[in-house]
Amino acid sequence: MIAAVASIFITPWNLFNNPEVIHYTLDVLAACIGPLFGILLVDYYLIKKQQIDVDALFNDTPSGRYWYTNGINWIAVKALLLTALVGLCFTFIEWFKPIANFAWFTGCILGGALFYAMTRWSPVQAANMPTPVAQS
Repeated sequence: MIAAVASIFITPWNLFNNPEVIHYTLDVLAACIGPLFGILLVDYYLIKKQQIDVDALFNDTPSGRYWYTNGINWIAVKALLLTALVGLCFTFIEWFKPIANFAWFTGCILGGALFYAMTRWSPVQAANMPTPVAQS
């Protein structure tokens, strides 16, 4: 219902009248989705070492492994917002226009790197790292 009402005010059908608006829309999406993808990749492959506790994913109590702080991983949120802001700067600041088309890639790399660094330097997150599993 909210999306239906919002679509009337946004009038997405008018986006197709101007190719410049379509280009900006795609750049903004890339600037936000790129860092998110980088954070997810780093979290799964480097932080969690591909060790996911599936039962803990469905544990929504404060004692759950993936609860973080009130159910929100603030380090990931901060990394996402900071790198999305950088990606938006690439899109809207004229000096960065030559690299605006690469906002997804730069956002992915910067988001993942910032999330990795922030997670490694956070004592709370470092304590929640998975223990290595012996390989047989």
